[in-house]
Amino acid sequence: MTYVSRDCFARTEVHKDTYKARGETCKWCGNTSRNRRLYEYRIESDGGRVSNIPGRFCSVSCMKAYHS
Repeated sequence: MTYVSRDCFARTEVHKDTYKARGETCKWCGNTSRNRRLYEYRIESDGGRVSNIPGRFCSVSCMKAYHS
């Protein structure tokens, strides 16, 4: 898992896993990242709770747009 960002007020962090895009595309825009990778994101709270965010995306902005 790679650290992406932290929300200090919600006391959560966003992390991502990297996958090679083998015939898959971003769930939101239909593209892949520049290096032909897709990412799965998850949110970890300071209390230890882990929430997986469904879908594979080319960027964190596509993930946020899809789930807002």
